[in-house]
Amino acid sequence: MESIEELKLGVRPEAAVSGAVLLQSEYSSYLTFNAQKDTDKPSPYGGFYTADAGTAIVEFQGCLISKFGYPNDEAAMGIPKYKDFGYDICVVKNSEWVKELENLNNYSFPNTSYADFRHFIIFFHDSTFECIAKDLVLKLSDQPYSEIIGELSAKVSAE
Repeated sequence: MESIEELKLGVRPEAAVSGAVLLQSEYSSYLTFNAQKDTDKPSPYGGFYTADAGTAIVEFQGCLISKFGYPNDEAAMGIPKYKDFGYDICVVKNSEWVKELENLNNYSFPNTSYADFRHFIIFFHDSTFECIAKDLVLKLSDQPYSEIIGELSAKVSAE
């Protein structure tokens, strides 16, 4: 049975303006967003206050497929499998999507296995990103956003 677990990576998408941008080619996939980190100051609403963490740059290694867009945060709250998550970075265990890809590929390649791939999901304010990839690497940057996007665009276009 599918289950979703939050990945504890030290940051999460900013709640108000996530600013997510996806740069993807046949060979690489990068997702950037405004990141927040927890502080040690308790919030009266539960949990802790957050602080700016810069821009997160997430590389999805070996990305097979991705979806970016629907649902936004309000719609996600009404979807049973998403309702317990906020602006989080997660992994889907026993993913039906991974199984679907294996089944489809088995028509031409009967021994296909994607056992070493994972289904990642990131919830933003205005969108959701999902992909099937081998792994993710998250880095933080304080560079201006235009420089980050310029560097990633150069990497993607050089492939």
